Amino acid sequence: MKFTGQPKKAVIYGAVILLLAWAAYHALSPARVPAYVVVKQDYVPSLLLSGEVIAEGSTLLSSLSSGKVIDCPVAVGAKVQKGQLLVQIDDSQARVNKDRAAAAMQLASLQLQKSATVTYEEARASSVQADLALEQAQQELQRIQVLAEAGAVSRAELEQARRNHTVSRELARSARAAMEALQQSGSSIAILQAELQQRQLDLAEKELLLEQFRILAPADGSLLDLYVRPGELVSAGNKIALLAAGDGLRIKIQPDQRYAEMAALGNQAQVWLSNAAAAKWEAEVVYVEPSGNAEQGSFTAELGFSGQLPPLYPGQLLSVQLFGPLQEGAILLPDSYLTVENGQNGVWLAIDNRAHFTPLQTGLRTEAGIVITEGLKEGDLVLQPADLKENMKLSPQQGTV
Repeated sequence: MKFTGQPKKAVIYGAVILLLAWAAYHALSPARVPAYVVVKQDYVPSLLLSGEVIAEGSTLLSSLSSGKVIDCPVAVGAKVQKGQLLVQIDDSQARVNKDRAAAAMQLASLQLQKSATVTYEEARASSVQADLALEQAQQELQRIQVLAEAGAVSRAELEQARRNHTVSRELARSARAAMEALQQSGSSIAILQAELQQRQLDLAEKELLLEQFRILAPADGSLLDLYVRPGELVSAGNKIALLAAGDGLRIKIQPDQRYAEMAALGNQAQVWLSNAAAAKWEAEVVYVEPSGNAEQGSFTAELGFSGQLPPLYPGQLLSVQLFGPLQEGAILLPDSYLTVENGQNGVWLAIDNRAHFTPLQTGLRTEAGIVITEGLKEGDLVLQPADLKENMKLSPQQGTV
């Protein structure tokens, strides 16, 4: 019996050894990880975003003043004529300011008129009288001098005549200077004229400010929307109304500055109602707002419909898919192969049968994957990110992205 048990033990020992050998082999052998060969391919970039139907030639009217809205006499959808009142903002204080400016201008005008007529005439008469008095004093002085030479008058009378002549001469000079100062070329008249001109400018400014409380239609058209109601307070710059000056329709979009190339003039697009994707309409970019720098965020572009206008109306929201020109030799990668390591977006690459993390720069997302702008080249082996570590030994199982 003991003899027959020895072969059984040998079999058991052999099985254990084989199991340990198998475990050691798999523990020491490289991990088999799916890997795909990166190839370049052509694609048409697209961008999905939302848009709003607007009237072609629409004008957004904003408030130029602050105050309470007291009247909106035109209903949304109504036809309007150029100059028609759309919104009236409380202008009571502006009217008071305008009336004060008008009164100040009228007072300045009266002061100038009085200075240029009554006062000037009085000064002119005084100057004439002073000249006559000077002439009489001069004649009297000459007469006294003749008498003094003949000894017919005293020296005191001669001195008095000389003093009278001197006083008359100074009075005549002062009267003439006063008259000249009040002439139209004189300083007093010039000051009053400048005051009147300033009051006229002030009145014109107050009249202009008063008009800013009235929002008028800049052209014939239709009132598409009103953003205020009577009783509401508005500030300068607030949206007031949207006016359509034509019957055409456009789609307004506001993509990010990073995707400015997608909204270039002439680029094609498809648009549809978000709840009715089965019906799509063709469109193209017909207007692009002059772009600034990327720090400004988004910019505005407009799409025009190709062919017959669809049954839409201003204010409706649409889904928009923009299409860019064909891109040749691009590298696209499905999102499932992207991962994040230490806060960086990238992928794991198989290099010499070892795993290495590589940061990536990405671009647009497409139906085929995300565009890789930097970090990958044709022929790279991209690993499926699953429990990989830097410099980990592995056996890549090749496929194609």
